[in-house]
Amino acid sequence: MLSVHQVSKSYNIDPVLADVSFNLNQGERLALVGPNGCGKTTLLRILAGLEDPDSGVVSYQSPDVRIGYLPQGFTFDPGVTLQVFIDQIAGDTDLLAGRLEALAGRLAGGPGQPELQVEYDRVLMQLSLASQHSGRAPEVLAALGLGEISLSTPVAHLSGGQKTRLALAGVLLTEPNVLLLDEPTNHLDLEMLDWLEEWLLAYMGGMLVVSHDRAFLDRLASGILEIDPVTHR
Repeated sequence: MLSVHQVSKSYNIDPVLADVSFNLNQGERLALVGPNGCGKTTLLRILAGLEDPDSGVVSYQSPDVRIGYLPQGFTFDPGVTLQVFIDQIAGDTDLLAGRLEALAGRLAGGPGQPELQVEYDRVLMQLSLASQHSGRAPEVLAALGLGEISLSTPVAHLSGGQKTRLALAGVLLTEPNVLLLDEPTNHLDLEMLDWLEEWLLAYMGGMLVVSHDRAFLDRLASGILEIDPVTHR
């Protein structure tokens, strides 16, 4: 699903990653391990497309690969509510429907507008996906113990564990086929930890997980990817 070939990254003169290469296949659950500061989070951010490597290549075996990335210490926009957060992840269906209606009106004004037709098709696809994701939101929130919380509740009012679960819900709503998880067990109680472990064990895509919970990794991981703090690979 995902191939990393000789990826390197430095900050100023300090090397973080040096010629890192590995493959992540469908159904694999790789634990990414190494001491603090060895480049684990940097590697996840590169795979998620949030940072560029200095050299090397990250490639995907299929054009429809969907990356789900849960960063450590996930932060939410100030004042955002649960509903706004879900709309940000899934897409605002009302906004997209209005955009689609406006495009349809412009297309009806006359033929021979290929660029407008492409934009119409793109927004139509976005609306379809947003409707699917929004429809799954109650199920996902309930599974993570957030189903009884009003969607009008500001995220700032949630506990640390609830915020972690909401961030997880945002990842799961997009139905990714590659998961990149950076300390996903932070602030989770035992019940939610058991639920997450069971869900991840049943997950059919590829997965790369960073966690200080070695017992969690021992139960979950099908393989180990270790970054050496000296060689950075």
